[in-house]
Amino acid sequence: MRQDDQSSYDYDDCVTRIAAKDTVDRIADWIVGGRFHPGDTLPIEPAIGEELAVSRTVVREALKALVAKGLVITGPRVGTRVRPVTDWNLFDPDVLDWRMRAGVDASFIRDLVELRLAIEPAAARLAARAADDEDIVAIRTAYGGMVEGAAGRGSYLLADLAFHESVLRATHNQFIAGLVPALSALLRASFRLSVKNPAKASASLPMHMRLADAIFARDPEAADRATTTLIESARRDIESDIADEPGFAIEAPA
Repeated sequence: MRQDDQSSYDYDDCVTRIAAKDTVDRIADWIVGGRFHPGDTLPIEPAIGEELAVSRTVVREALKALVAKGLVITGPRVGTRVRPVTDWNLFDPDVLDWRMRAGVDASFIRDLVELRLAIEPAAARLAARAADDEDIVAIRTAYGGMVEGAAGRGSYLLADLAFHESVLRATHNQFIAGLVPALSALLRASFRLSVKNPAKASASLPMHMRLADAIFARDPEAADRATTTLIESARRDIESDIADEPGFAIEAPA
């Protein structure tokens, strides 16, 4: 293949992938936003392509991505049908972004908080027993990034995520550490819901400091209490926002 032909091929492939990603987002918004419900059959590929002004190839690639994320199932006789929410890959960052963009409800918040309460306090107890010097440095560094982020210097959300990931890894439990990629998507969603302004970011700093201090002091009970306090505080912040603006949506970060 000549170089100019290869360049043209690479460009066309890139354009197709970008179009497919946009098409995935738009079809997902149809599903998560309620245009199509579990059990409903999506329009045929040519109809979707006509509505979204993309080729059938792009539509096919988009539907493959949605199958992989559990939103739809395809078959020769059933077409493309929407699956129940419980079949979706709920830990997938894209799926979480689509759900949050459509607007979260009380059950979403309840389930998210309950999962955090089931895992993180116990992990904090283990971290207080098992953390080594490298873990302590990681937790301190992440906390420092949170302080900077709350002051408008850097990303508070990313530093907050690094803090909680560092605590999970400090357990030195291979199974908890293996959950970090999946839990990170949920933690990111929780933080985007609960820390919506610099004032809330600053208000959470003392609670994070108490958790860090408990781990440094090798105090499992204090680490458990500090983590529970953090999560319950996040719950109150989120529920307060929902009460003020029912069904509010969170835009995905750029």
